Amino acid sequence: MAMNYAILRTAKLKTMGNIGGSLAHSYRTIETPNADPNLTPKNHHSVATPEAVKQAIKDRLPEKRRADAVLCIEYLITASPEWEGWGKSQEAEFFKRSAQWLMDKHGEENIAGMSIHRDISTPQLVAYVVPIDQKGKLNCKGFLGGRVKLNQMQTDFANTVADLGLTRGKEGSKAKHTSIKEYYHDINHARDFSITTVAPKPEMFESKARYGEKVTIAVIEQVEPTVKAANSILMDYEKARMDKSVAEESYDTLKQLAEPYLVAIQGLNQGEIARVNEAMQLESRKIAIERVKYERARYLSE
Repeated sequence: MAMNYAILRTAKLKTMGNIGGSLAHSYRTIETPNADPNLTPKNHHSVATPEAVKQAIKDRLPEKRRADAVLCIEYLITASPEWEGWGKSQEAEFFKRSAQWLMDKHGEENIAGMSIHRDISTPQLVAYVVPIDQKGKLNCKGFLGGRVKLNQMQTDFANTVADLGLTRGKEGSKAKHTSIKEYYHDINHARDFSITTVAPKPEMFESKARYGEKVTIAVIEQVEPTVKAANSILMDYEKARMDKSVAEESYDTLKQLAEPYLVAIQGLNQGEIARVNEAMQLESRKIAIERVKYERARYLSE
């Protein structure tokens, strides 16, 4: 008889941009190729909107923290696709216990939001947890630091659902986890990023340099999850070595692209910036049309 495993994965989210990217997948506000849109209404979210989860995370974050601190742990909890509990009362029990296990481990107040996805081939629970320790400090290492801790965590979790006919994966197993890539666009989408970025509002009396810096950070933060998502798929697919360089280049290019834009809008107010944006969009459409015409002409002449 095949073994049915309890599956627990974690991902560390270090920026609000990473958190936003992950929430967009979780709440299906961006296209998720492996999800069935007809079943998406069956998904359950403990918090109504991704914005509210983001706010809950911000509310829990301590003022004082290291610049590179992990702001949020994303837990992914599921079980073997073959498990006979799916779609039955055991499924509800499995998710109920998983949620309780997270609350016992982290404290209910540190769980910013949980979602159950039933629009994919194997249902899963995704939770966003702010890793606050007993001392009230942000301390991801305290929860996920080192192999021993991670092993212990897998064992603890498996024990809480063992009587549902699920066992723990092999200890110390080197099994490559690929299913977190279910989250991300499949390989075909790794190439065609559609990136829209939103410039932050300038504060009163904020220096131009400071605002410019903020815009750069905002652009990079909004683009980064897309690139990270792409990279995570690309790493899973050996054959996509080529595409990996595309992803990395597009990230660097975006950094460079932000530069002339910042120069262009220096010292302008919001209304004037809106005019620049509009002019840029019009101009870029013109160029795109010209390019299509050029490509078509070249194609016909071949």
